[in-house]
Amino acid sequence: MRVYFFIFFVICLILFLGLIQVVLLRLLNRVWWKRRLIRRLSWSLPLAGSGGILVFAFAEYHSIAWLSLPSSVLVALTVILEICLMFSLPVSGFIHSIDRVLHRWTQKRREPADTRMADPGRRLFLRGVAAAVPLVAVSTGFVGVGGSFAQANVFKKQIAIENLPDRLVGLRMLHLSDLHLSHYVTLDNLVMVLEKAEPYEPDIILMTGDIADDLGQLPDALSLVDQLGAPMGSYACLGNHEYFRGLVEVRQIFDRSPVSLLVNDGVSLTRGNSTLFVGGIDDPRFLGGVEPDFFARALDAALTKSSSEDFVLLMSHRPGVFDHAAERGVPLTLAGHTHGGQVGFLGRSLLESYLPEEYLWGYYQLMNSHLYTTCGVGHWFPFRLGCPPEAPVIELISA
Repeated sequence: MRVYFFIFFVICLILFLGLIQVVLLRLLNRVWWKRRLIRRLSWSLPLAGSGGILVFAFAEYHSIAWLSLPSSVLVALTVILEICLMFSLPVSGFIHSIDRVLHRWTQKRREPADTRMADPGRRLFLRGVAAAVPLVAVSTGFVGVGGSFAQANVFKKQIAIENLPDRLVGLRMLHLSDLHLSHYVTLDNLVMVLEKAEPYEPDIILMTGDIADDLGQLPDALSLVDQLGAPMGSYACLGNHEYFRGLVEVRQIFDRSPVSLLVNDGVSLTRGNSTLFVGGIDDPRFLGGVEPDFFARALDAALTKSSSEDFVLLMSHRPGVFDHAAERGVPLTLAGHTHGGQVGFLGRSLLESYLPEEYLWGYYQLMNSHLYTTCGVGHWFPFRLGCPPEAPVIELISA
């Protein structure tokens, strides 16, 4: 029933957005609407998207993998292009309105001939600008979809920690999050990420949720991660998509795998004479608002087995726990979930200024506590603009 509701919802969304762009073209951009090609393209966009979701449903039902990917990309591209047109067509319509007003005004005035001769040039310029706005928006949509299929960037990120135990200086951890293994990101992509990470020789691998949307790929994914041979092991925490896909089955897969799943729990690891406590918290599972005390309770439960002498490394799918972690003096938190808003610039989310307390992407510090929020290896919606997939190798250094 949930699958049928999803298909129905997507079709309604595509048709609704398509109707909006048709209305915007017809009412605000009448010059374009008079052209038969424009009208046909306008109507064909929502029809293509609706057909794409039906083909995707058919491919999923019959497990036709080669058909699922292109049909899902078509659906996503349709939605993105419709959104781009929904925001850009009013701007074009406004420019067309200016053009019409100026044209009527110049027609009424008795101006010298040389002034009237400049009018065609002005009209050509305004119409060019009006056409450029949706073209740029649509091109951006194509670039964003293409960017979602880029290979993940694997790089070393050093974080300086005050009073870091000598034995933990140089500790390297591969941070994998939000792989969303399914159509857009597959086991082959994971293999490439692990091959890129191998030269960094990570000591430990940490996976902060949303690992697989296709649970059939999860056992092999966990096996591949373990085969990298991190000396201190591999650990994971839950994300909301683990709940969406079936928590019981997810737990059973982890129980049979070499990767330890930490749910409001932790484990102590020794490195020389220093102890590294790796904790992982549960996820509130819902996309909406989080219960105010959820992170506090989960954090307290995860740290129960730790001692004051341990260096605590916290895994959380959502970066929202960071404020609570900083209050409790947790030195380092690793998180994902946000995908960086999937729109970024120079290593920061473009949504950062609107949501400064969400810790959307990158490195953050509160007092002596540190957070790195990765924008993730994968995605469930194929759009990344200036926010390429990533799998950072975090290296601890002394402040």
